[in-house]
Amino acid sequence: MGTSYQTVLATGELARIRAALEEARWEAYVAPAGAQRWAVVPREENDFGWADRDAVAELVSRSTGSPAVSFDIFDSDVLRARIFVDGAATHGYVSDRSYVSEYWDNDDNEFLAGFDGTLYPVDAPPPPGPDGADPVAFAPVGVGEVDPARLGAALRGEVPFDDAPRLFAERQHAAILAALNLDIHPLTEAFRHFDPADFPHAVHIAP
Repeated sequence: MGTSYQTVLATGELARIRAALEEARWEAYVAPAGAQRWAVVPREENDFGWADRDAVAELVSRSTGSPAVSFDIFDSDVLRARIFVDGAATHGYVSDRSYVSEYWDNDDNEFLAGFDGTLYPVDAPPPPGPDGADPVAFAPVGVGEVDPARLGAALRGEVPFDDAPRLFAERQHAAILAALNLDIHPLTEAFRHFDPADFPHAVHIAP
């Protein structure tokens, strides 16, 4: 079984992020990930270990007036990200468009659904490779001077496998975060595995 988790990169003032989460009664850990950059690790809502990362990113971006990015890694196979500005989604990314699931509607018509929610006919599956791999879109959430070539390569999956048989989604996520000059550790941790002892500056928001 692979790795799955959902996290949010928030930017702006910590006080506003905390206030927004507290008002919405959203349990999460918030840990520093860089200058005015915060990892928001929301509590999973069900037994499948899934947290509504888009809703959290929408909430904090609206509260701070600064961008936020939701990240969703599923079973080490695929990474999805969505950028929010002032509560609205402005850019989407998926590491591999060809990662699809089969679905049937109420009339028993079959179709394919990408991990980013895009629907495709069964006889026209999407090609492999990333979608939305635009370093210009992601660079503003980084810290300091972001190298667009390095970031673009990470978004395209052009990173070392680290002796693994293939590129795992969490490895690619870490490479993207590193290219943004962020602390990767709190942004690659699920709430269910989050140990405050490992993140002494983290804040626990509890309803």
